Amino acid sequence: MEPEILHVPELAKMLNRTECAIRSAIRDGANWLPPGFKQGVRHCWRTESVRKFLREYESGEHKAPKAGRKRREPPKLRGLA
Repeated sequence: MEPEILHVPELAKMLNRTECAIRSAIRDGANWLPPGFKQGVRHCWRTESVRKFLREYESGEHKAPKAGRKRREPPKLRGLA
């Protein structure tokens, strides 16, 4: 049976990352990390919320908006033919 609450080692296995990468992402506030909570001093995630986050991430809902202005249409060349 799968645990309902995941800690750093279980999340690392689920995301195929190292524990060090997960801890660094927590410290840096990385956007690829699912939202979690703390139980005392331990960081925790609910299994269902991690799966939901991964489905949303896969469908592209967590993409950062592109920076800069939109491209304009290139100028037309008149008189060449």
